[in-house]
Amino acid sequence: MPIVPIPNAGSVGVIRDIAQHELPPAAWTDAANIRFLDGSCRQFFGHGPAYGAPSITPYHIAQLSIGAASYWLYAGAEKIYAVTVTGGVAMHTNLTRQTAGADVNYAGKQNAWTSTMLSGIPILNAGNEVDPPQQWNLDPASRFKVLDNWPAATFCKSMRAYRNFLIALNVTKAGVNLPFMVKWSSPADPGGVPATWDQTDQNAEAGEYDLAEGGDRVIDGLQLRDSFMIYKEQSVWRMDFIGGQFVFSFRKVLGLSGAMNRNCIVELDGEHAVLTGSDFVIHDGQSATPVLDKVARRALFQDMDTAYNDRAFVFKNPFLNEVFVCYVAIGGTVPNKALVWNYKDRTVSYRDMPNLNHASYGVVDSTLSDSWASDNDSWDSDLTAWNGPGFTPNLARVLMASDEGQLLLLDASASFNGVLPESFLERRGLAFGDDEYTKLVVSIRPRISGNVGETVIIRVGGHMTDPTADPEWDAEIEFVIGEDISADCMVEYRYIAIRFETGTAAQWRLDSFDYEIQRGSKW
Repeated sequence: MPIVPIPNAGSVGVIRDIAQHELPPAAWTDAANIRFLDGSCRQFFGHGPAYGAPSITPYHIAQLSIGAASYWLYAGAEKIYAVTVTGGVAMHTNLTRQTAGADVNYAGKQNAWTSTMLSGIPILNAGNEVDPPQQWNLDPASRFKVLDNWPAATFCKSMRAYRNFLIALNVTKAGVNLPFMVKWSSPADPGGVPATWDQTDQNAEAGEYDLAEGGDRVIDGLQLRDSFMIYKEQSVWRMDFIGGQFVFSFRKVLGLSGAMNRNCIVELDGEHAVLTGSDFVIHDGQSATPVLDKVARRALFQDMDTAYNDRAFVFKNPFLNEVFVCYVAIGGTVPNKALVWNYKDRTVSYRDMPNLNHASYGVVDSTLSDSWASDNDSWDSDLTAWNGPGFTPNLARVLMASDEGQLLLLDASASFNGVLPESFLERRGLAFGDDEYTKLVVSIRPRISGNVGETVIIRVGGHMTDPTADPEWDAEIEFVIGEDISADCMVEYRYIAIRFETGTAAQWRLDSFDYEIQRGSKW
């Protein structure tokens, strides 16, 4: 009997934009909660609560270190808090600005906050026309306050650091919105904030520039190597320090790609990965490459609920070489799904997300993931070592701000906050290069690893005439990890479909598999 091997089962990933019967045998037509890493298919590690219950529903998070301690700032609808671990206990501290000893609440909204660090000083901006940018002096006994020397009655949609300058984007002055304006400060002294934003001061390097060409509004910005990239709705501009009278030069570098929202840009080893209004691209400051073209670009935007596109955001999971594009799937109201792009393996997968407002990576306290007490997985499902480290190093952990009032640590457990996720891999329309004959699948021989004795469900099916039709599935086959070698079946179709899905296995990995087939009848 002929054997059709599928080595490196995760080497191609999911491809949704090309007809399924035209794909190579190793490609998958759909998947959920499976990541593709180093050529294999692995159930995504889960997530669980970290740092105790936050005092508010977090909309935005940012990490910083004060001495040897790691702090996470989280901002919400009205307040800003910081959390750190002291003596094994998570301590949440209210850092909301005050007047006469009383909190002065912010008017924060989902995916409107931005954050940046200048000389170790955190600066948070609510991105509205009510709250000016805020700074904190790193003293837990102190509160956030209006950024020193920031001009009165002035606001901005985003604020980012570049070199020793602060850059304000999409500015409002005295009630008048200037959506094309880029405003920059004078350079700050080490350990301090800028002394002035006065563009008329001839002795300072503060200034303003209007990117009015094209009429698309400024959305956000981020440093890329020695330049600062400004993202508008439909274009990208490069801002370079030149000194002298003009201080900065401005040059349009991309004319068809901008940024969908704030917080939709991440840096990847000298490139930016950006979610635009119609694509997901990487660029080096000169030219852009669409990374989802002929893979998942159309499928991604068809899956988004357009009523909530303004809540989509992007974050990086550096240890596993991944960028998460988080969005509201149709029927939701908060980002509940992510397209996950592995920027080393160039594969696409999908993960269910726990209704997120934002996520970021940074340093977490080791007691949150390395101790026995912190491990909430059951004895049978746990794959980590006793009192040993978690799945990813604590220097590069992703913390997620859930709209359900939780701070959740990514890749922290086998379960999704205590629930075993529904995970599957599926391939449809497989003709093995021969549309004329039917194929009799005698067995599937998978190489699956995980906890011995737990199960993965294998289903084989297909369709006789239409490679795009929903498959007719035969009975489920229970594959027992560590015991079974093959999943025997007798399934005959012209276009074959196969599906691997979670049975009882809390974590499982598919490295490769073989089809054992026989040629059937001709048309």
